[in-house]
Amino acid sequence: MEFQPIKVATGSSDEEGRLVLLDGRLIAVIVRLDDEAHGAARGQWSLEAGFNGVDSVKPPLFANLQSAERWIEMQIV
Repeated sequence: MEFQPIKVATGSSDEEGRLVLLDGRLIAVIVRLDDEAHGAARGQWSLEAGFNGVDSVKPPLFANLQSAERWIEMQIV
């Protein structure tokens, strides 16, 4: 699994993102929550978009990229 840095136009200060690739295919987009409005969730990563089974009705939050990777792996099994 590969995490490629990218800026995401979210309309807020939450711009730091990662394209999540598996075997060269885009399977998710995650964004680091940086806006003060996120309160205690600030600094965590959020699933913005998921593809081919990597999705959720309530987007999960991840403390770090390793946590995001573990969750994504469980979705694609």
